[in-house]
Amino acid sequence: MQNDPQSDGPGRHSPDSHSSVAEPRDAIFTGIMWIMIANVLVGALLMIVTETMNLPPAVGQTGLGLALVCGGVYFFFRWFQRKEAKRRAGENSGFKQD
Repeated sequence: MQNDPQSDGPGRHSPDSHSSVAEPRDAIFTGIMWIMIANVLVGALLMIVTETMNLPPAVGQTGLGLALVCGGVYFFFRWFQRKEAKRRAGENSGFKQD
């Protein structure tokens, strides 16, 4: 079996294991994404309730807007989190990525 110089100490992690360990900065992104998921669900619920309870159409339109905007913000933060994780992995391995 081959010796891996990066696995010698407990403080060293390979870039592959980096994704399994959440950093405190990732917790912020994850928290924002969970809030956006909840907002999308609330928007969808507003649209359903508007149709079933004969509420004014503005309530359903507000729900649709909430779902669309929060869905877009969710996908933006998901992309941004992955981009930052790649950047940090590059910094940890000694490579500089733009």
